[in-house]
Amino acid sequence: MVVLAPTGVAAINAGGQTIHSFFKIGFGPLLPNDKEYDVDNLRKHFKYNKKKIELLNSLELLIIDEVSMVRADLLDMVSKILMTYRNSYEPFGGVQTLLIGDVFQLPPVVNREEWGLLSSFYRSPFFFSSEAFKKTGFHYYELEKVYRQSDPQFIDLLNNIRVNELSEYDLEHLNSSADKIVEDDQQYVILATHNNSVNTINSVKLDQLETDPFFYKAQISGDFADSAAPTEKILELKEGSQVMFVRNDGGDERRYFNGTIGTVTELSKNKIVVKTKIHEVIHVDREEWENIKYEWDDKDQKIKKKVIGTWKQFPLRLAWAITVHKSQGLTFDYVIADLEKSFSEGQVYVALSRCTSFEGLVLSSPIPAKAIKINPYVVQFTEWMKRKMNY
Repeated sequence: MVVLAPTGVAAINAGGQTIHSFFKIGFGPLLPNDKEYDVDNLRKHFKYNKKKIELLNSLELLIIDEVSMVRADLLDMVSKILMTYRNSYEPFGGVQTLLIGDVFQLPPVVNREEWGLLSSFYRSPFFFSSEAFKKTGFHYYELEKVYRQSDPQFIDLLNNIRVNELSEYDLEHLNSSADKIVEDDQQYVILATHNNSVNTINSVKLDQLETDPFFYKAQISGDFADSAAPTEKILELKEGSQVMFVRNDGGDERRYFNGTIGTVTELSKNKIVVKTKIHEVIHVDREEWENIKYEWDDKDQKIKKKVIGTWKQFPLRLAWAITVHKSQGLTFDYVIADLEKSFSEGQVYVALSRCTSFEGLVLSSPIPAKAIKINPYVVQFTEWMKRKMNY
């Protein structure tokens, strides 16, 4: 079994590799009619050593996480590589494949130039438009239990946003949260759509604190790319900083989880103390993330994980504001959603659904109906899959 993901951070969080690094695939568009990638030339282009070929041939289960962000051409290339090196005519070379993700959330990244090339071959950039997906006969399983929210009315509202079926009443109810007063004693997180806005907010808030700054440098060994960094390489904090934990507590006490918000109460050269809503004080320790690589073990005749790099740092980041993209998978009790400049399908839903309750949600400005975007191909796909599985 191997676990892969489309981005470095998602791969680190899933305990696996990126799709690109595992298969040594470049980041440009992968056109189905490109002779460089046809059956005769593919082995010349993707030159794997003996152990990697043995690994591909021994593979029984391929798991791809955050599949909503995987492009159709990338999934087709994964299938083609496995078919070639496993000498199989079956999609994915006959490897059982498990795709995990929510297509209503963040879509694949594809610029106009790339889509100009790919659109001749694919109806959409999503994974489900790939030839490999169409030919595989995937089974569709929908996870229906909601864990983040408990209020049925808020759950219904979020689901209507998710599938773009908001009524006038829904929109009016949603926008009523733009008139809420932000309580000073609550630890609100601003969710914004652009990195520049988030960085500016965090920098301004940090500068406003009159306490002394402390700098904590990540301890990096081996191979660990900055693009996959789970934390800041140099973390700047002051007493009074609002921070977010970016990892679950690995200890028995389970004092925090990925997304827990707190305030820094004490700092020294090698010490950080954070106060959260649930726990009075947490003495934060450095955590270690591993960058892994899958290898074939001749001796044991099985796939093994090899740690090729480590990243050791305090599992914190400034959190007066974070991007909607970085918030995916996180949970907050109090959110200020700045979605005026929303530009991506699924962005509004991802931002609002991070909040545990409607009472804890504040809009920086009312959201117009046109800002809630959903890709029509996503709607068609989910309706087709439900019909196929008799949902």
